[in-house]
Amino acid sequence: MRKKVAIAILLFVSLGAFAQNGEGFNPFTEDELSILIQDSTTKATSHYKSSGMIGIRGSFQLNNVSATPDIQATGITSYKNLSLVYTYYNSLWDMMPYFGVQAAAKYGEWGFNSGYLESEHATYAELSLLSQFHFDFLPFRFLFGIGPYAGYRLDTLKENDSWDNYDNRFEYGLMGGAGLGVVMGRFELQIEGDYQFSLSSVYHVNKYSDEYWLTAYPRNILVNLTLFYHLF
Repeated sequence: MRKKVAIAILLFVSLGAFAQNGEGFNPFTEDELSILIQDSTTKATSHYKSSGMIGIRGSFQLNNVSATPDIQATGITSYKNLSLVYTYYNSLWDMMPYFGVQAAAKYGEWGFNSGYLESEHATYAELSLLSQFHFDFLPFRFLFGIGPYAGYRLDTLKENDSWDNYDNRFEYGLMGGAGLGVVMGRFELQIEGDYQFSLSSVYHVNKYSDEYWLTAYPRNILVNLTLFYHLF
């Protein structure tokens, strides 16, 4: 835009000089003017292409809680965890091609065992939105992601049991991790390790006593394997 304004001013000055002196005055040669006009009308091209991909993820998950007071909680593993994942990569100011965002919708199982209280085992749904940084040395890609997640415990898997008013079925927190991707044409395989740090307790503090409060925050370790298909 600035180049176009400068060229217009120069042309105006040249025409003014011609009108006053009766002869043309031009500080540029025809070749120089041609180069300037061509450069001013050339559209800027991006050095880095954006990319988007969609995939299916399977997760192995080690579930546990951090409780106060101690309830002798021990973790349980779950394998039935599936996610639909979308990842979008885009450069920052067309200079740093390391940035992206990843959204995932997940269905899985969660729970823990306790030496003092009843154990918990339930299905849940979860949404996550992560900032994902990637460093490419094709065909490999190093990954690092961090962001919030939120979930809701759907059905209890304990026999002859149900939720009560002191159970907190809604969960939210932060998660992050790192991994490695392998690009294979239109497909990409990624393996990642994540850690979930919940900010909401499994129970309301007075579930078992109005005098002695209890908090139990989920702490989960995940190993994810995702197969992506590159949309663009």
